[in-house]
Amino acid sequence: EKEEKIVGGVEAKREGGGLWKGKRVVLSINRFERKKNIELVIRAFRGLEEVERRRARLVVAGGYDLRVEENVGYHRELVTLAEKLGLRTATMKNMVTALNIPDDIEVLFLLSVPSQLKSMLLSAARLLVYTPTDEHFGIVPLEAMLARVPVLAANSGGPLETVLEGKTGWLRPAEDESEWTEVMQRVLFRMRDADLKKMGDTGESWVKREFSETKLAERLDEEIESMIQLPRKRTVEIPDVLLGIGFSTMVLTAMLAVAIRIIR
Repeated sequence: EKEEKIVGGVEAKREGGGLWKGKRVVLSINRFERKKNIELVIRAFRGLEEVERRRARLVVAGGYDLRVEENVGYHRELVTLAEKLGLRTATMKNMVTALNIPDDIEVLFLLSVPSQLKSMLLSAARLLVYTPTDEHFGIVPLEAMLARVPVLAANSGGPLETVLEGKTGWLRPAEDESEWTEVMQRVLFRMRDADLKKMGDTGESWVKREFSETKLAERLDEEIESMIQLPRKRTVEIPDVLLGIGFSTMVLTAMLAVAIRIIR
């Protein structure tokens, strides 16, 4: 039987150990844009006890282009914030240099993340933190769960649909960084490996079951069918229905396009 394609491409397997020996990795993957609210994960990480931070590392990786003023400016702002909070930082542009940073670096900024590097980072991470609020979808949490990495995300937008509270990850208000710190502490230092593995397995199964290309196509069919079945009212014009169908088609087609792009 032909294997069904899954959002996120080839199944990622978490391996023992990590990229940085002895470090428990908290991972953030986002473009360096202010709307991504990356400062939240930095402040939450700072909330860990100093002895805990010595055993952990926050890796902030994402899309970065020197030609984009916001990317350059926002990265500079994040570094300044981390240093003002007393965190030791380093910025690297490739994995070779990133692997050789001093052991006392608490926050590592990685500028640009090709697919191969993203897989390596996910294989090393104990927790994926997704900070954007009110985003419609968001492929990163799905990639993390497919790689058996639990997700901590804002309780708004896409994660409300993609992250199962307490089963594949946690949803917390973006306004309360202390709640994010508490989840970090739990995952990094309190959860048994067996419980973490169970959550990772659940996340992988959830993504394969609910976010495959076939499942997304079924959702598109259901959305169109529900609109076709809408009762005819004088106040509802055919162009409005067609517009609704077109919008739903556009959203779900975009999701499928993302899936196909990642697989390739």
